[in-house]
Amino acid sequence: MKRKNSSIQCEWIVNPDHKWLAGHWRALEEQAEPNLFLSWLWIGTWLDCFVDNCCVVLARQEDNIVGLGIIVIKEKKIAGLSYGRQFCLHRTGIPSQDQIWIEYNDFLMDKALASTVRPLMTACVMSQINGTDVFEVGASLDVDFVSNGSQSVAAGCGSERADHQAVLSGLALAEKEVVWESVGFALDFGPLKDKNQTLDSFLSRNARYQIKRSLNKYSALGEVKITTASSVTQGLELFNHAAEYHLSRWGSKSEQSGFANPGFLHFHHELIRRGLPQGQIAIHHLQAGEDDLGVIYNFHHANWVLFYLSALNYGSGDNHLKPGLVAHYLLIQDAWEKGALGYDFMGGIARYKKTFANRECQLAISQFRYPHFTYSVKKAIRALKRHALKRRVLSESSSDCP
Repeated sequence: MKRKNSSIQCEWIVNPDHKWLAGHWRALEEQAEPNLFLSWLWIGTWLDCFVDNCCVVLARQEDNIVGLGIIVIKEKKIAGLSYGRQFCLHRTGIPSQDQIWIEYNDFLMDKALASTVRPLMTACVMSQINGTDVFEVGASLDVDFVSNGSQSVAAGCGSERADHQAVLSGLALAEKEVVWESVGFALDFGPLKDKNQTLDSFLSRNARYQIKRSLNKYSALGEVKITTASSVTQGLELFNHAAEYHLSRWGSKSEQSGFANPGFLHFHHELIRRGLPQGQIAIHHLQAGEDDLGVIYNFHHANWVLFYLSALNYGSGDNHLKPGLVAHYLLIQDAWEKGALGYDFMGGIARYKKTFANRECQLAISQFRYPHFTYSVKKAIRALKRHALKRRVLSESSSDCP
């Protein structure tokens, strides 16, 4: 049993042994809040596919590891000139590699100590930065990385020791900038079951009508069925099959569709090989008779279904056919019947997510830095641009008046 009033020490470790990290990560995972994106399945695959050099921030209480985080340091450049470093938590800072898109990103922590450990680990990372360096975290929930009300914890980084207030007082000077934000949506089955609701009774009348109309149209083509990959070979085939529809909808450039990005493909091929036999990866093929409606790629973790990616056939030309709405409706029903706790659509605003969701959360990518004149200048320029845009809008509005 951990004593909450015993001291917590943080360490900064450069390029730790992979087996050592894997063992301690898996052990701490058992004490942490369930999170697919902080599981060794995701983290271990990410390390193997993209990371050659990294640093680990480790939090220890007595002999127990209570926090782990993997930091990749990337040099920031403009026109070939360096202007500082980017310390990335569980990302590399390279867009083509970060396209795999981690969500609910955080340090891996003992859940009983998370609110205390998180700012101390952040302080340890921030002790490594200087000048125009930044610490980037995300996409993360709206949790506090820099403050904590506890007064009874001691902390240090590396071999240095300092009391809790000294460690966090420096962190209080850090500036935070949100560089990306969105909303996440989920359907928690608990409130529905508490009210003896079914999925159909929860949905709006309009949503039920659209789903029923679309199902009837698809049923006219043949039996509507979902086939779930039961082997790695079948999973890889369905994932590769999804490419045509995804590229058609989002574009054939690597920054548009991950299926045009070799790194994205390599990561998911490996993730499927590792995760599908464990039941953590579920790839579904939706059909109506012989007609192909597309593929849904989901994660299963801690008795939740997490929707990751869809690649759907919108080529019918009939606006009344809603392959995504139908696919999620059927998969939610299936998850409900199998005793899942809920269906998480994760980040990204979309009408179909709002149709099914009863829970929302804020997600953001944030950068933490210490004050520097370079950022003060950038902030002033952005403020001037916003002011100029506001004046132009007001001027155009005035000119439209009779």
